[in-house]
Amino acid sequence: MKTLVLVRHANALAAYEAGVQTDAARPLSTEGRQKAAQTAHTLAEQKIRPQIIFASPLLRAVQTAEILAETLGAPISQETVLNGLHDEQTVRDFLTEQLQQYDTVLAVGHNPNISYLAHLLGGRVYHFAPGSYAIVDMQDKDKPQILSFGE
Repeated sequence: MKTLVLVRHANALAAYEAGVQTDAARPLSTEGRQKAAQTAHTLAEQKIRPQIIFASPLLRAVQTAEILAETLGAPISQETVLNGLHDEQTVRDFLTEQLQQYDTVLAVGHNPNISYLAHLLGGRVYHFAPGSYAIVDMQDKDKPQILSFGE
């Protein structure tokens, strides 16, 4: 089976709280770290074993991916296409292409891009709170099915 897991990065501090100058440098909050760990545990319980984790290069997404990787045991690749500035078709095409090489891919990105992508794939609107995930069966790339969604 070909499986795609979409994850919205967990809660991050505001730039002023973190003392950083850019949105890209915003780190996860304590709550965000806990939520990312909870999401990782939930995915592990569902027997999700990604061969690779693709993450937006923005710090909060990278930190979410690192926490997921610790539990799920997958390498991380930072990909600009997940930075929230690309349309959902472009992101879908990138991830679908990766599924030619891997059986299970996990992608950590931003909203509204992750929500739009889930809608594009599953035909339904999901509210992706920080740290939420969707598991998508991509075996038939023309008819993907969302198998599970969790907040």
